[in-house]
Amino acid sequence: MNLDTLRNCPLFSALDDAQLAEAAADMRRVPLAAGNALFRQGDEAQRFYVVDSGVIKLTRLSGDGEEKVIEMIRPGESFAEAVMFMDAKRYPVTAQAVEDSVVLGLTNRRFFGLLRDDNRLALRMLGQLSMRVHGLVQEIEKLSLHNATYRLVNYLVGECERSNSTRLTLAAPKQVIASRLGITPETFSRLIQRLRSEGVLELRGAELTVNNLGALRDYLLKE
Repeated sequence: MNLDTLRNCPLFSALDDAQLAEAAADMRRVPLAAGNALFRQGDEAQRFYVVDSGVIKLTRLSGDGEEKVIEMIRPGESFAEAVMFMDAKRYPVTAQAVEDSVVLGLTNRRFFGLLRDDNRLALRMLGQLSMRVHGLVQEIEKLSLHNATYRLVNYLVGECERSNSTRLTLAAPKQVIASRLGITPETFSRLIQRLRSEGVLELRGAELTVNNLGALRDYLLKE
């Protein structure tokens, strides 16, 4: 069994080889075609997951039935691990493949046993979950305190910094990214066109090139 994806996931970085093998003893490899759901909001939760390839979006339905994208999970990242600590063992979100993807499913029961036996591992996981919560809080602040231009530009700058490149392949269709940013697809397209007309970026299909990263960052100071 190839455990490289798990070894490269921050959640598992504190495990030695024996612990990693134990965690993966009943690991399930799950291929998902684009658009297929791995689980839905309210389903019973017995596993958490690591993305091996592709992109998974986590969504939640609002009170009026509107779908909101909460996170987009990429290769090497884990999701749904916090559910093992909840009293109600049910997924609070829906997980759906944005593109053809493969995820690795690990049982909550087995991993929780490792946490119980190794306090250092438990503290490591607590730190990872805290960092994720902190990141989401920061994201909520940006979405609630800033306008649509700032949200889109902040996203694009973050993607450039994540990939260390100004040539990007958008991780999801524009409507998914727009939902993640709390704007409409029409607003997303209008803002992209504005940035294109100003020569800041170019977009062909899903391929986006930032011509002037400095100018893009300047928008964050203006808005």
